[in-house]
Amino acid sequence: MRLVSYQVAGQVRLGVLAGEKIIDLQHASRVYSQAGIRTSVLDLPFSMLDLLALGPKALQTIAEIIDFILERLPGNLEDWQRQGLCLNPGQAVVLAPVPRPGKIICVGGNYPSTPSQVRPDYPILFLKPSSSVTGCGWPVRIPRAAENVACEAELAIVIGQRAKYLSEQTAWSCVAGYTLANDLGESNLEKRTSQWTTGKLMDTFTPLGPALVTVDEVPNPGKLPIQTRLNSVVVQKASTADMFFNIPFLVSYISSLTTLEPGDVILTGSPKMIDELPAPTIALRVGDVVEIEIGNLGKLSNRACDEGED
Repeated sequence: MRLVSYQVAGQVRLGVLAGEKIIDLQHASRVYSQAGIRTSVLDLPFSMLDLLALGPKALQTIAEIIDFILERLPGNLEDWQRQGLCLNPGQAVVLAPVPRPGKIICVGGNYPSTPSQVRPDYPILFLKPSSSVTGCGWPVRIPRAAENVACEAELAIVIGQRAKYLSEQTAWSCVAGYTLANDLGESNLEKRTSQWTTGKLMDTFTPLGPALVTVDEVPNPGKLPIQTRLNSVVVQKASTADMFFNIPFLVSYISSLTTLEPGDVILTGSPKMIDELPAPTIALRVGDVVEIEIGNLGKLSNRACDEGED
């Protein structure tokens, strides 16, 4: 499934992408229940954090509901669009799939910057605030203090269950799915101190989306092509197979340091080379468009604008 958070008539709701359309989960649950199949699925929450907190059984129930709806969608499309069960893209404002994660844990230096670079002993970890999150299609706002903003494509892990002290073998058990991330940072500000946070915490500096793709649709997240285009020019190109520390190691290691909670997001690092050559470092300017694609997760696109621009 491809779960989305979206806004309509000022209310944040949950949906599932079906092609170009959004199926509203609350409406779908009601239709499913009225069909007499189940009577206990009406209380689905409106936020992704609350949904993930219900655990994997809730996602299984949603999958059953969506399968039921999709079988009947073609013959009822116009009627269900009037009821708000099925929306066209223009009828809703799509947000980041997890608009306000509890924690955003980022991994630095997880891809080699030279062909001969040796894997470090430990991954570099840093945090970004939830206020830095924005969604696909939303503007990235370049603040006054920024002169050298870099875009960084990253596979993002979305946590679905509370977890602590996981082994690499059990690490997968807490993963709900994946989404695309752009870990923007202002490199001049990052270099002011030994900590990078100064250049990483700006508003809109963590675009996520467009959807949370559940694990069943991503059978091998460790071998996904990853690419960044800046104004249609490829500036990053690699595979998640190039990571020094793979997904189960990262989840296990991080869970040994902090308790992972439903809705936490782990950014797994950004490629540093293209075909064994250093990836170009190009400062983001107002009007630039960044497009990120990772495997079958979709495309994350954002336009850079001035901080004060609407």
